[in-house]
Amino acid sequence: MRIFAGVFSIQASILGIFSWLKLSGTRPINLFGLPEGLAANAGLLLSILMFLAGILIILAKTNDFLLFLALVLWVFGLILGLLFSPSFSGLYFRPITCVLCLIIGLYIFTDYNRKK
Repeated sequence: MRIFAGVFSIQASILGIFSWLKLSGTRPINLFGLPEGLAANAGLLLSILMFLAGILIILAKTNDFLLFLALVLWVFGLILGLLFSPSFSGLYFRPITCVLCLIIGLYIFTDYNRKK
């Protein structure tokens, strides 16, 4: 499950980078109606956070600190993604990915049999 959450987060961040490069050609919408440039920068930052969190959870086989850092990055990414990042279809894919990875990460973090 740890590998799945990491790969899922990395794939979503790569899709976010493609959307940041404006490959879709549509106008992005965000919840607060921020200017397009600011929303695009927030989207790039969200993609970088998700990429780092994915790498950290893959590397955190027995290291609880790396797992905790990945969880913090996903929480920050969820807040950043819901409030500031643009959505091209009305569906906030990256924040939903952050929530799913956060749930998986919390399950892994609270699994006491993990280190045996």
